[in-house]
Amino acid sequence: MSQLKIHYETKIEQRKMEGKLYVLETIKNLESAIDQLCESLGPEGAKDPFAEHLCPYFGVLWVAAEGLAQYIIKNKEIFIGKSVLELGCGLGFPSMVATSIGAHVLATDFHPEVEAFFKRNLVHSNLECSYQTLNWRDHQAHIGLFDIVMGSDILYEAQHPIEVAKGLLRFVKPGGFVLLSDPARSYMDQFLKAMKDLGHIAIVDTEKIRDEEVFTFKFQTLGPK
Repeated sequence: MSQLKIHYETKIEQRKMEGKLYVLETIKNLESAIDQLCESLGPEGAKDPFAEHLCPYFGVLWVAAEGLAQYIIKNKEIFIGKSVLELGCGLGFPSMVATSIGAHVLATDFHPEVEAFFKRNLVHSNLECSYQTLNWRDHQAHIGLFDIVMGSDILYEAQHPIEVAKGLLRFVKPGGFVLLSDPARSYMDQFLKAMKDLGHIAIVDTEKIRDEEVFTFKFQTLGPK
């Protein structure tokens, strides 16, 4: 089922930041795309537990991704020349912005159709960035350590907070840090507690994106008690 290829109807969205134009090919209508997926899977395929993971949520430019991109621009001095890993990148907008200011970025996602969308968006925006398929919840996955590990809007299921916390932290170099942008979803407080329990506290930045409040958390290690 993971090899299922669906030709979703797309549209072009543009964002300009510090003189750089980012051109993003996104799914035109998410509800229609989900209907299209269900039709392609058929009644039996839709019962497969993996079917939920094939939903094309990756194809939307979510406000948290824009919030993270804004954070990168505002704090570009901490990204220049650094190795950066984006988990659950979707369309890859934060990875593209970090790449454009001089970071060495590896964008990753688990959805089988993300790579094609991401690479088209790189072409549209005249950028080059590495991509690798990765399920960060698979604790057997090894892709090295990074100065910065980041993600946006990945706290959307009850079982995610502790998994996201461990997933982010296990890819960070000593002295590095993690970033997470979130539009205050219901599991955010659980995630913050999980990070604190693992020895990390957050410095919070807020951004208004399309009339929604987006929180970006930079996590640093707690000092000795």
